[in-house]
Amino acid sequence: MIGTFARPSFRYNTPAMNSLKQKITIRFARLTTNGFDSAVSYVAKLALMIMMLVSCGPGPATHSSDSEPGLKLEFLLGSTALETPLPTRDFTPPESSSSPLTGFTGVLKLDPGAGESHFEVVTDVFSVSDQSQWKLTELPPFDFEFVSDGSAIIPLKQTPQRSDHPYWEIILGPGSAWSAAGDGDWSRAALPFALKEKNQNCTHNGMMTFAYKADGAISRVVWQISSETCLYLKINLWGSLPASYRPMLIEGAKDIVRSHRRSVSSRLPVRPVSMLAQDYPGLDQTAFEPPGIDDTSVYGLLMDGVHYRSDCQTRLGPYPFCDELELPSYSLAKSLVGSLAYQLLVSRWPGFASIPVSNLIPECKLPDGRWDDVYPAHLLDMTSGNYDSALNNADEGSSKIDTFFIAKTHDGKVRFSCEAWPRKSTPGTQWVYHTTDTYLLGVAMNVFLKQKLGSGADIYRDLLYPQFFEPLDLSPALRWTQRTYDETAQAFTGFGLMFNPDDIARLAQALNTEQISGSRELSMLPQDFVTNTTSGSKGVAYKAGILGRRCFSIARLRRQDMVTFYGRLRRHHRRNVPCRGRLLLLY
Repeated sequence: MIGTFARPSFRYNTPAMNSLKQKITIRFARLTTNGFDSAVSYVAKLALMIMMLVSCGPGPATHSSDSEPGLKLEFLLGSTALETPLPTRDFTPPESSSSPLTGFTGVLKLDPGAGESHFEVVTDVFSVSDQSQWKLTELPPFDFEFVSDGSAIIPLKQTPQRSDHPYWEIILGPGSAWSAAGDGDWSRAALPFALKEKNQNCTHNGMMTFAYKADGAISRVVWQISSETCLYLKINLWGSLPASYRPMLIEGAKDIVRSHRRSVSSRLPVRPVSMLAQDYPGLDQTAFEPPGIDDTSVYGLLMDGVHYRSDCQTRLGPYPFCDELELPSYSLAKSLVGSLAYQLLVSRWPGFASIPVSNLIPECKLPDGRWDDVYPAHLLDMTSGNYDSALNNADEGSSKIDTFFIAKTHDGKVRFSCEAWPRKSTPGTQWVYHTTDTYLLGVAMNVFLKQKLGSGADIYRDLLYPQFFEPLDLSPALRWTQRTYDETAQAFTGFGLMFNPDDIARLAQALNTEQISGSRELSMLPQDFVTNTTSGSKGVAYKAGILGRRCFSIARLRRQDMVTFYGRLRRHHRRNVPCRGRLLLLY
């Protein structure tokens, strides 16, 4: 089934910095059987498997502390320098904590240019940390509204926020509040946040903590980052900042709390992945461990409706907000945005599939006609026939494509995508991995949708999100997708989605559960989009560029049975055999 991909690094305009291509892999475990028919003779155990290396970053922990968890109130209220990073448990409430004395509802503002900041380099391929103009140790502007719901602290904005910071965009997640013995009339709070590279996927997950009072008094804010989804830049960042807190009523607070509760209640039940062997005696737990586990932020699997999940590791201990861990996507976005949006579009307007790309995208109307016989399905399949080399990852890993990834505007990206690759083969005959093809697919779908619904229509905001993501009550991160930094704001389509671990598990479950095939989530998808199984080799199946399904025996699952898969929905079905029983998903 599929999933290997190359994720581009943040490109800089120097030859040395343009040389690296980050490698991240999604692997789908191959379902081994004695052949398709014999698989059905087992107790018809159903398995869906996706194995995802969601991070290239943390590495093994290098710091530890035997001290009691939690920062002393005196430290938060004082000015003593934070000379070393803290164990992650210092950002969690102690066992003796109780409910906060007061909620945290109002505006929190930080002064990123003040206070102190420090960093430790683990890996810095491009020597970015040596270049002061990027301001790596300085947070972006921070002036955000929050509402409380019991001990939960909910930021109104939970998607990447753009600013004038030269390097970072900030993402906030729901945190928690508590009171601790000996703190008097102060309450404590901790919040997860992440710094994402502008125009790219690399995401550095962190947390912050502080003390506050009902009257608006607030301590300094201590913040720290010690894990990332970034191969070429691994750094520990930490510091403290002066803060102000203005308690106030927040407009729409009840709706925000209601939405948060609905999203949390929709999550799957979670058990430690270490409980697998106990819950399923005889199961080889090592079959589910990703290779390079020290460089993995989190992994897990869904089985019998339970989400078995590892800790979210950092260099300084488990991440306290594993439910809120921000995970970017590369090839997975191609499937979820490109494939699903395509299916939704052609379900409503079948004629879209028969329009040449050059008729949809003016920039692709070239004198040599290389796009005149290319159709949207070719872009989805990456079989446009336009490329430099058919060798695996040769084009995607070349320095030439840096122009595409560096470009922040739609004009820069679309012109490169249309003009960069010469015609080499007949469309539909040669697969070549091209993020540029998927970008053009997003452009073509957007152009067509605007023709149908008006100039303000957007393929992600107005079609894919409301028809598929929103009904599943996924995290607010899915309201966002990476876009160009201009008035066009074209969705990247080929990368740039953010998930938390539960999002990944529930998305795959939704796409592979027969019971929802007629539900509102998939009301616009073809009926066989979910229920039909396409054939592959030796029990491997796939559909819609995402995953596959086949009845199989869990006992025959082996660690070495890993293959890669890519493609869109195929219609040459081998057999439509009903599968009943367990649902197993590994990400």
